[in-house]
Amino acid sequence: MLKLVLIASLLAVICHSKVVYKTIQFRRGSEWHYITKFGISIGEGNYEVKARFKRRPSQVAGRTFPLHIDFYLDTVWPGAMEESECKERTKTAIRHNTLILRDGGSWTGIASGFLRQKTRPYVWFMAAGNCDGELTPSNETLPLVEVYAKFTGVDGTQFSHEEIGMLGLYFIALIAYTAILGYNVYNYYMDFQKTERLDSPILLLLVAVGCEFVSIFTMWINLLVYSYDGEGVKALHVIAIIAEVASQFFLSMLLILISWGWTITFLEFGDIEIFIPLLLLLLIMHLLVAGLTQLTSDEYSKYHDYQGIQGLILVISRLGMLTYFLYGMKDTYAKSRMKARVFLKPFAICAGVYLVSFPFLVVLCQVCAHYVRHKVMTIGSILVQSVAMCALLRLFVGKNAYTQVSKHGGTILPGGKGD
Repeated sequence: MLKLVLIASLLAVICHSKVVYKTIQFRRGSEWHYITKFGISIGEGNYEVKARFKRRPSQVAGRTFPLHIDFYLDTVWPGAMEESECKERTKTAIRHNTLILRDGGSWTGIASGFLRQKTRPYVWFMAAGNCDGELTPSNETLPLVEVYAKFTGVDGTQFSHEEIGMLGLYFIALIAYTAILGYNVYNYYMDFQKTERLDSPILLLLVAVGCEFVSIFTMWINLLVYSYDGEGVKALHVIAIIAEVASQFFLSMLLILISWGWTITFLEFGDIEIFIPLLLLLLIMHLLVAGLTQLTSDEYSKYHDYQGIQGLILVISRLGMLTYFLYGMKDTYAKSRMKARVFLKPFAICAGVYLVSFPFLVVLCQVCAHYVRHKVMTIGSILVQSVAMCALLRLFVGKNAYTQVSKHGGTILPGGKGD
């Protein structure tokens, strides 16, 4: 374990830079394109940029085309986006560079410079412009343009300001979730030894913990690679997002099922047709969130994974689940004996706090400085998931109210409702 910590620390120090490849298409009415953004702490960062045609434009052989690269501070970026004219947008830029594209499809020379800030961390936005129409001559369609950008932060870090420290955070979370996952496996095994049943609330909790472990592990590996080459592994980032959303889905499903009395007032589902559409809707919404999170990962208006339409979807779904959960809890509480109510009260508090925590995090991020929103959301999400899982496991295992009232003796999903 010590060697692993040393390797992680070494890779965090021996870092290169953030590397971005962006393909854009210039056409009439679309002469200006956002490329990427990069947060830099107080001090001086650096950038390098070059471009090329994706394929050789044979119809304009022998010609050259200027491509304007501009850098905007986060203080002027909103004003630039309000301008409808390309030239008006470029007037607000802080840094200007011009690259000369050649018809051979080779890379232009590298334009480099520094990005400096003295008062606070800033987010710099990079855009490519063709305001004079050199790349959109009449009756000509030019190939796609590929832009390469490399950023280096203060002290040579390749991480954008909001990502600094995340490698260590994910490593700590990985250790914690290794312990949580092992503890869940042990308790599930012990529960199986006593009941001789595979289906159990601990099983769904175990699946949720396993998905979160996969998410944290793959994200940590992705950040390790990123700390070396500035690019990371996109497939690992996709897996991390899918696994995280899957963990939220299974945990939410567990809360909903128990709120309606599973293993408390009944063992088998007589009205299975009611629950299947609800769970499918829940699954579709989580998959939609995972897809939108990946597709909009570098949008200029996005400072954390759940900012934008995907965050709105999750907030609405969580509040809807909270309403459905409370309605189910009211029904289950009324049908339950006194011993079961002793379990249901702390369970309802734990589940309710979990379901409302995400909308709270989204609102909290909106009032935080944009360059810290990513850390607030990431740390908050990990803490919420881990605390909820540990609290639920504590309620399900040991000599407690749940083990005394649970009707753990039927099948998990199919069947008929009983008492």
